[in-house]
Amino acid sequence: MVDIKGKDCRLLAKPIIIVAVVLLVVGYSALKVKNLAIGPEITLLSPLDGTSAKTDLINVKGKAERISQIFINGRKIFTDEAGNFNEQYLLASGYNLLEVMAQDKFGRKVEKKVQLVFNGKEPDIKSPLNTGTTTATTTTLTKKLSS
Repeated sequence: MVDIKGKDCRLLAKPIIIVAVVLLVVGYSALKVKNLAIGPEITLLSPLDGTSAKTDLINVKGKAERISQIFINGRKIFTDEAGNFNEQYLLASGYNLLEVMAQDKFGRKVEKKVQLVFNGKEPDIKSPLNTGTTTATTTTLTKKLSS
């Protein structure tokens, strides 16, 4: 029989503690290595592929994991600490292709593509390309200079 206060219990407890610590270290290391092995990941929340946009200015929203940099059609964008991004993008009239590309610190890349259609019939008042105000101002300046 093994005595609870005896020497045999102490001899049995020591290997159990060592095995438990080794299993914890191996498990933690496996989780960290898994994240490195998987590489970068992008999840696009909006816009959805094949969407017909109602305005020329859209929000590109999503989440990126395990990245060092991220781009929309070659333009670098930034994420918050949790990896979320929300960028405004100006669409051309007709067919548009958005390419969201992310790269990790090891040079591995992942890319998501979204196809959109903007019919161009309803201009967005907030759009920097809306030249209605600029034209009116230019006309007024021209009249003042002519007088």
